[in-house]
Amino acid sequence: MPTDKRLLWVISYHHACNDGTLMALIALLPILTVEMDLSYYEVGLLGFGLVITVAVQYLVGRFADRVFSRYLLEIGAVLMGLSFILLLLVDDFAGLFTVVIAMRIGAAFYHPVGTSWITRKFAGPYLDTALGVQSGVGNLGVIIAMATSGFLGEFYTWKAPCVLWAFMNLAAVVVGFLMVTDTSAPMMDISRKARRSGDTMSRMWIFVPAIVTGGALYQITSYFGPLRLTNTANWSPGEADLMFALWIGVGTLTSYYFGAISARLGKFRLLAAGYLVAAVSASVLVFADRWWLITPVLIFYGAFLFVTYPALFAFVTKATVKDERGTAFGILFGFQLGGGALAVYVCGIIADYLADPRYVFIVAAAMSTISLLALLFWRVSDREALRDGF
Repeated sequence: MPTDKRLLWVISYHHACNDGTLMALIALLPILTVEMDLSYYEVGLLGFGLVITVAVQYLVGRFADRVFSRYLLEIGAVLMGLSFILLLLVDDFAGLFTVVIAMRIGAAFYHPVGTSWITRKFAGPYLDTALGVQSGVGNLGVIIAMATSGFLGEFYTWKAPCVLWAFMNLAAVVVGFLMVTDTSAPMMDISRKARRSGDTMSRMWIFVPAIVTGGALYQITSYFGPLRLTNTANWSPGEADLMFALWIGVGTLTSYYFGAISARLGKFRLLAAGYLVAAVSASVLVFADRWWLITPVLIFYGAFLFVTYPALFAFVTKATVKDERGTAFGILFGFQLGGGALAVYVCGIIADYLADPRYVFIVAAAMSTISLLALLFWRVSDREALRDGF
């Protein structure tokens, strides 16, 4: 396999392990809420732990812009694997929350390092395809975690998925060392003066509302979607997880073909369509209980939402320069995860107060609508900046 393609798939495998591990914990929440007697507020507080990732990944991104090292990916994978090993030892919310903090620190390494590495290595006509591949493989890890964790937890124990994903992350470290040579990684340069974060932010601030909403939609749906079906529609944890694995699975397929789709339709149109479909889908999820209605809604929701992520990555790549990409993606994922963390926390309070998780999808629908309106205003007011996105 050519070196560049091998590098892409190794980085993407790290993405699958990183995001799959995070999703495995979320997929186990219907079981853990019973086993550890968790409230909806505590579920929201677990999601709020994302702010740890926000802070750490900004620092990692700043560091990577000056001293880029391929070992940063391995550090993150080791921390993720060890955190899931520690999860085997906890039996209450305090212990669970502590492990989640450790896991969030590990999760802070992939996005500013892995995504910026790809934009450096694959600049040019192959960039959209490379971004689509890394997003798609990351989603594949999420699908596997969502589709299997609930069933493994039901038939064996909730600790079984923890063992699986601890192994997957530690295997990523081994794969990275075996398949990526030192010459494949960008050279380290501690003498270069780092660019100011404010300058980087000034080039990408226009994308912030869409980035925040994208993170919120993913987190609200992941955390409360299965809980909504198990607690108010009497689905089993495995069945509920499988339904949302379908949501992510469809999104994975569209992510793989992002390059071809964006070339035909334009990145901006994909963003606008993603938030329009999300607003309608979230509204339906407030009331829908039957599989024959939920299934097509999640298919369309996943198909359109998940292509908004590589579209935003491509816009940010175009707006920034090569030696500030670590910082840029640290900021991007900071807003994405920070928005998701705050949204999940607020939704946990709402679900706890109303004793029903279905109403959190009203928040998702409202955020999608606001972002869609902001994008349309952006298109009208700044056509020059978006001329390559139509």
